[in-house]
Amino acid sequence: MLLKEENIAEENNISEYETERNKPMPNRIHGTIQSAIIFLLMLKYKGEFNFTSEVSLDSTPPTTPDISIFNSKILDWQTIEAKEKEVPQTTIEIISPSQSLDEMTRKVIQTYFPMGVQSAWIVMPPPMRAICVLTPDGKKKFYDTGILKDPATGIELEVDKVFEGLK
Repeated sequence: MLLKEENIAEENNISEYETERNKPMPNRIHGTIQSAIIFLLMLKYKGEFNFTSEVSLDSTPPTTPDISIFNSKILDWQTIEAKEKEVPQTTIEIISPSQSLDEMTRKVIQTYFPMGVQSAWIVMPPPMRAICVLTPDGKKKFYDTGILKDPATGIELEVDKVFEGLK
């Protein structure tokens, strides 16, 4: 007998990955951008923050940001749960080809900010090659070049480096 999630996936012709995480399956460009962001952040801010990829948050609706930024702490394998109860300071979402900017903005405003996330990045892959940083007070800053500055964490990131090697 199939589980409820498997039935939904089968009926809508979507993968179990997409059903479980409430988002589309990433492609190679998505994965390359995700890796670049984590690499660049780790180079500059390792020890100050924990950067995690694809961690399911204990939220309603269920969600799994592409990248979550938490204050740095030692993680104990004995106490880590399947769904993360701690709220990340920042979430980073990379738009997939089947997603829209409006859809991703709604997710940030309706899911991440009510749970306590302090800033959210929406990454727009090529051809846009840009990152929009949103905060719960309704402010947003668009970066397509130069240095991204996150007001919640103080993190700075060179936008052009995120998209190196992508047309």
